[in-house]
Amino acid sequence: MGDTSIGFGILGSGNMARVYGDALRDQVPDARLVAVALGSRAGSLAAEFGVTAEPTAEALLARRDVDVVVIATPHSTHLPLSLQTAAAGKHVYLEKPMALNVAECDAIIGACRSAGVQLTIAKQTRHMQMAMKAKELIDEGRIGEIRYLRPMSIIAGMGIAAGNHWSEKPGEGDAFLDWGSHCCDAIRWLSGAEPVRVYADFEDFTGLPLSGTTAAVQFRLSNKAIAQVLMCYDVPPSGLGAGTGRNNQYLIVGSEGSIFWDLDRIDLVTGNRITWSWDLPSWTLPDFKPRDPRRIGNSARQVQAFVEALRDGRPPAITGADGRAAIEMAQATTLSAATHRAVDFPLAAGSAGSAGSAGASGAAGHPA
Repeated sequence: MGDTSIGFGILGSGNMARVYGDALRDQVPDARLVAVALGSRAGSLAAEFGVTAEPTAEALLARRDVDVVVIATPHSTHLPLSLQTAAAGKHVYLEKPMALNVAECDAIIGACRSAGVQLTIAKQTRHMQMAMKAKELIDEGRIGEIRYLRPMSIIAGMGIAAGNHWSEKPGEGDAFLDWGSHCCDAIRWLSGAEPVRVYADFEDFTGLPLSGTTAAVQFRLSNKAIAQVLMCYDVPPSGLGAGTGRNNQYLIVGSEGSIFWDLDRIDLVTGNRITWSWDLPSWTLPDFKPRDPRRIGNSARQVQAFVEALRDGRPPAITGADGRAAIEMAQATTLSAATHRAVDFPLAAGSAGSAGSAGASGAAGHPA
């Protein structure tokens, strides 16, 4: 009998491509990596995992043993590579952010629908152990109705050496598109609500090449809750003066209690005392461990869920619509910061075409 596992190809050979290679090898049953293409490290990555390094995306897409293509390439390539993948009849597993803007998201969704292939967008935050526990506690009603959410990412210098990453290049979007696609999705997922309005201020204090490296953002949600986002890559090397020092921290306040979580710890507070807490060994402190099983698991859980959905013939839990919603939130945030006005949802048609374009259309509310 032949191999009936689902075959994966990876486009891209950077940090996240290696994560998916580890996930497919170590943590995802009934799936296998068969080929890698694109990027300067494709040959070495393929050799490491004992698979074929294809010379082009077209060569990888032509393989009959590839059922799913993971697109882990720069943001600006997501649209063309997604269209190529769908046209080749392959299912699309697309790294975040889904695309540069809403118009590109719509094109990707339409192409996958027309080709009859499934589309999912990588959402690591939903699959982090502490985030999953927070969602479980919320759904159990442990903190009552959500009133306030505060996602924070505080890290010195983007966490990478200056001049050493493609995200700094023109045409790849601003800093909030990159991390905001995480926290915007998490806000929708944790609250069960949709954004109604956003107001944002961006600043660049330290001259990092990525624009908008400090962002203070406030969303009003459809359930009347408020979400305030703080992203800052302009802090000194000492990092955040208080708290855990990790670059993903979430506070969720409800009518009957609150939850705090970061990458390694979660606290549930009701009344005047901590009623439950859980922590695990860190994969980020004191040093970042890129191949720690916990870190790989954040992606492996979604890959496994996608495999199961394909086997069952059902849509994935995280769809193109979810990816689009996060991009709309990030795009509206950038528009608000550029125009110094609150922006209402949904984005007006004239605002939905280009990330970073800050025309007055789509802006609503009061001047800052």
